[in-house]
Amino acid sequence: MKKLFTLIAFFVVSITFAQNVTITGTVTDGESGEPLPGANILVKGRASGTITDMDGKYSLSVSEGATLVFSFIGYTSQEVAVGSKNVIDVALTGSSLDEVIVVGYGTQKKKNLTGAVGTLSSEDIGSQSVTSAANALSGRVSGVQLIQGSAQPGNDAPTIQIRGIGTVRTSVDGQNSDSAPLVLVDGVQSTLNDVHPNDIESFSVLKDAASAAIYGARAANGVILVTTKRGKSGKPKVSINSYIAFQNATTTPSMLSSYDFARLKNEAQTNTGRPEVYTQEELDLFLNGGDTRYSRTGFFDEGYRTGAPLQNHYFSVTGGTEYVKYMFSAGYQDQEGVVIETNSKRYNFRSNVDVKVSDMVRTGFNISGSLTDSNEPNYGGLGVTQFIRDMIRKAPLNPLRYDNGYISSGNVVLAGRTDGAIHPIGLATEGGNDNTKYYRATPNLYFELEPVKDMVFRANGSVYVQDRKQSFFRSKMTVSDGEGITTANGLGEYRETDLLSTTSTFELTGRYNKTLGKSTLGGMLGYTSQAYRQDFLSASNEGYNNSLITELEGASLNPSVTGNASEWALESFFGRVNYDYEGKYLAEFNVRYDGSSRFGENNRFGTFPSFSVGWNMAKEDFMSSLKDVNELKLRASWGQLGNQNIGNYPSIATINLDQPYVFGNSLVGGAAARALANPNVKWETTQTSDIGLDATLFNYKLSLTADYYVRKSLDVLLSPPVVATLGNLTPPVQNQGEVENRGYEFSLNYYGNIGSEFQYSVSGNWSHNDNKVLKLDEEFLSANKVLTKEGYPINSFYGHVITGIFQSDAEAQDAETFGAQPGGSLVSAGDYIYEDTNGDGVVNSDDRVIIGNPNIRNTFGMTLTADYKGFNFRVLFQGVLGRDVENGVYGTDGLRDYSNLTTAFLDRWTPENTDTDIPRVATGYKYNNSLFVGPAISSAIVDASYLRMKHIELGYTIPVETISKLGLSNARVYVSGQNLLTFTKFVEGYDPEDAMTFNNVNDSYPQAKSFTMGVNLSF
Repeated sequence: MKKLFTLIAFFVVSITFAQNVTITGTVTDGESGEPLPGANILVKGRASGTITDMDGKYSLSVSEGATLVFSFIGYTSQEVAVGSKNVIDVALTGSSLDEVIVVGYGTQKKKNLTGAVGTLSSEDIGSQSVTSAANALSGRVSGVQLIQGSAQPGNDAPTIQIRGIGTVRTSVDGQNSDSAPLVLVDGVQSTLNDVHPNDIESFSVLKDAASAAIYGARAANGVILVTTKRGKSGKPKVSINSYIAFQNATTTPSMLSSYDFARLKNEAQTNTGRPEVYTQEELDLFLNGGDTRYSRTGFFDEGYRTGAPLQNHYFSVTGGTEYVKYMFSAGYQDQEGVVIETNSKRYNFRSNVDVKVSDMVRTGFNISGSLTDSNEPNYGGLGVTQFIRDMIRKAPLNPLRYDNGYISSGNVVLAGRTDGAIHPIGLATEGGNDNTKYYRATPNLYFELEPVKDMVFRANGSVYVQDRKQSFFRSKMTVSDGEGITTANGLGEYRETDLLSTTSTFELTGRYNKTLGKSTLGGMLGYTSQAYRQDFLSASNEGYNNSLITELEGASLNPSVTGNASEWALESFFGRVNYDYEGKYLAEFNVRYDGSSRFGENNRFGTFPSFSVGWNMAKEDFMSSLKDVNELKLRASWGQLGNQNIGNYPSIATINLDQPYVFGNSLVGGAAARALANPNVKWETTQTSDIGLDATLFNYKLSLTADYYVRKSLDVLLSPPVVATLGNLTPPVQNQGEVENRGYEFSLNYYGNIGSEFQYSVSGNWSHNDNKVLKLDEEFLSANKVLTKEGYPINSFYGHVITGIFQSDAEAQDAETFGAQPGGSLVSAGDYIYEDTNGDGVVNSDDRVIIGNPNIRNTFGMTLTADYKGFNFRVLFQGVLGRDVENGVYGTDGLRDYSNLTTAFLDRWTPENTDTDIPRVATGYKYNNSLFVGPAISSAIVDASYLRMKHIELGYTIPVETISKLGLSNARVYVSGQNLLTFTKFVEGYDPEDAMTFNNVNDSYPQAKSFTMGVNLSF
């Protein structure tokens, strides 16, 4: 403590007696020479500073060794060392419109963009503690929809959609790769799971065909370009970013206790004329205890962790000379899940090296890699998803362990009146473990030649390797019913799988830019080839008596080995022409010619053009008097993109070589057709039209972007059902549909200050999208409840309309008024009223209609920041307005087979409680539920709209005078929270930010809210 006091005193004395000098000067616009009133001058690393007066002049007292930071909204900041100077005049240049944006195969100044491109920088993200880089986009870029379906460690990447779903081939939850955007990290196709968030310099989201057409067949769902940080000339800079967080579930399902379940089970029995299941004595034991065989504990008390730890550490070194620049980084993350027995560790590394061989030749080598090591309970071979489902669905009647010490499986005193399966908590903790390891590596080598000024040829070669190794161990268990003991959970099973995928890419581009008077003309030509191969191997064995040895040779019952491989290739030629006249009139034309091995010879190649134009009215003479208008640009674009996500061999009939058949009285090996082919299948084409406006006002303080778009998917690829007489064959892929997404987007940013010491910003965005199937030769019904039909959104909910609850038995049997109900004579007071929509007097399948739309209609986000004397504050709100999901709590016949219900059913209909929208409980009556596979009912379709405080952060940057004594150039400490507040009318106990659309709340890994403490250091 004495040493600490001495160190603090030394800092105070050093600061007090530092020699100060008074600096004066003027800050002007670098182009016009006009003074800039209100420009900020801050002492780097300190909160002190001043602002310029109306003539752009300033005066500031600082220490001789200080560095001044000159900044003004819309201009590039400058740093000037004081040294022995007394007068420092600065001309600020490079407005925010001169910001360079990464686009396809190059960069452009923001002011010259004519396509719809959303951007996000590392400064915009701040210190948000995201476990997946994709989460940094949430609420920050208009037109981008993120559906966070899981917070499971190692498996928490969200589903990303850009301007809606454009293909019918997407799953009912919109989660497969057919609707996912193309992700390129430093130009190499990858995933956002591969890059550490701290490595990212910027995101560029290409949303329309004009900006994405240069990627042709791979860009039908949009493109996300990730640029990582690179080295800069100067002495080495070491950065360390570390934080520790503690996580809890954002919300926990509130299920019936054992006592309430037993009570409602008895009521459900008597409501249908059946005898009660539990005696009053047993009800008292469930309520008050007295016999350990009657459980009084819910599953979530033991199945969810509180304060689950998460730690993340990141280290980087950057620097270089005029000839060699480098950036090296390494990251480590260790996360315990909020569900027991789930965890993950991730290791990242990256090396970016750029070499200037001569004025004409440049080269570089980038390599990155990651290892993700994740665990979850095997849970009878079904994993953590089934574990969560069972904690919701199973009634908590049996204890975890009986007095004999064994985990429960059934209950001798409740035989026939309880679930006979292994206790969920016991099966999760002792039933085995599943492990998944992802090994990813991306080496990338480039070579650039600039034979004459502004003419650059570039060759780039990369290999993206991903190896997923999984092991599944299902442990044999000894269990008890409270009296005897037995073995359960299989024979002791172990399985290993290996999925190795390799994507090799070679690209060759040439670009040239030339300024002729007031015109600037640019062009680019390129060629690329891409080859993909996937190899899969699986081996398994049974007969493991314990978990001490889990190797394939550790047992000998039922050994099995299987494997397969697949591959595809893509070859493309592309080009772009840009024209700019005085920054006033802008035009761009792109074209790409793609050839894919996935199509037959007749339609193997496709051409995808686009063009866009822009008019910056702010540069016109008639706008010169409007000094507050810095930019006012109109944009318009049109283009086409392709989609080749149809599987690898849709044009070739495939054969199953392992198809035994009976010959005589023996089973012999054989082969049979497995899938039907369509040799004429052709490209699915996405056609997008976009009209946009970019405005920057009030000395670059306010910026606005607005877009209206129509995105049509033509010749949609899908697999219609085949007639039963053809047997169990995979149907051929055909072009037989059209889908439209139509919408608008707004984003608004304002940057301001109060004096020289308080700066603030407000940013917001809003996106609206309407999805509709324009043409479909044949409608598709999934799970008997999700319908894709012409004139409606993809995957619309399809089922019966519920208009209320019958209040009397006489009303329930009044077929003349309400139509004959599907429950027939069983319909009673307290049951749902099914609407006879076609008015024929009978409620049946003909009365089903569209009752919900699972596609997100509106997304929005808002960010507020404030900085004052070294303190900085940031808060991000994000939300969804207009998304329907099916409430999976009603996904089973409540109380059937001893499945549980939520506490909402404590407000069910009874003769004494008629003012409710929850029906009675009734054993064997299935029409008060939306069945897992069966017609949906409108009462189970709920609105998943929400507003969430996604991130809040308060930080403090320690003055440089204090930390420089420790060799530090920057030190910042902060606390933050993620998902702390949510406003929603969604189902109580469940999180609306969920990827599942039907049977929604039955098995989703819970979202996490967390409290974080972190530090950022630079040396």
